[in-house]
Amino acid sequence: MKKSFIIFILGAWGTVSYAQDTAYVSRDKTTALFFKSAVKIISKPTSDFDVSQKEDALITIKALDADFKPTRINVQEISTAKIYHIPVEYSYGRAGRRIEVDGAAPMTVRVIKTADYNYSAVVTQLAEGKRKDVVDREKTGGVKAWVDKLSLAGNRIFFRLDIRNKSNLPYEIDFVRFYIRDLKTVARMATHEQEIVPLITTLHKKTSIAHKQEIAKVFGFHRFSLSEDQALNVELYERNGNRHLYLQIKQKDLDKSNPIEVPRLALETVAFNH
Repeated sequence: MKKSFIIFILGAWGTVSYAQDTAYVSRDKTTALFFKSAVKIISKPTSDFDVSQKEDALITIKALDADFKPTRINVQEISTAKIYHIPVEYSYGRAGRRIEVDGAAPMTVRVIKTADYNYSAVVTQLAEGKRKDVVDREKTGGVKAWVDKLSLAGNRIFFRLDIRNKSNLPYEIDFVRFYIRDLKTVARMATHEQEIVPLITTLHKKTSIAHKQEIAKVFGFHRFSLSEDQALNVELYERNGNRHLYLQIKQKDLDKSNPIEVPRLALETVAFNH
């Protein structure tokens, strides 16, 4: 009996559970969960939403049906056996965000593990220098954004997002959303959106742009293509405000992307943090 009790206690220590903030999802927006290290999905109680493991430490969630009761998914950290209980609820307005689970630090350069290319060198190159080869621009309420330096490096597509604030109010970024959508939609027909999540980003979770300040952030994605009737939509949302910015990248822009030679990495090279 005593031996069984000791085994039970050791087992309990090995699987500590952690409650998390709610992940809000919708049918049109994908919510991304970023973890500190590799995880695995251990339970998904309903078929009302799609849960997909994109990378070792990245899980995306998207609703398949709007009519489902609040539930949760359970995810386990492989290295420590921690179990995260993540509540999931439907909410169109709050869906489509990036969530760092259990204090996953926002990376100055977030590079998914690769044995082929040194993408950090590409990010540094694109982040430096003046804006050029502008693809699209948008402004509202004294804030202006540009998509520029669209580039192809290895099997990744990169671009830079420049944001300038000329208003007297600071501009705090809530999140940036990326999705592919048809340019033209027929009335009464459902629109199809394909959410995509950047593999590489230099955008911090909490970024505020002061009066007369300008910043440049780089994003990298798996290589993709668009039809003539599609566009990659880039939506920039202001926290606690309505100065949202909407930009587009079309296939004609991808056709003009600038090729960049990427330095090779040794096999053991992994992602890094600043």
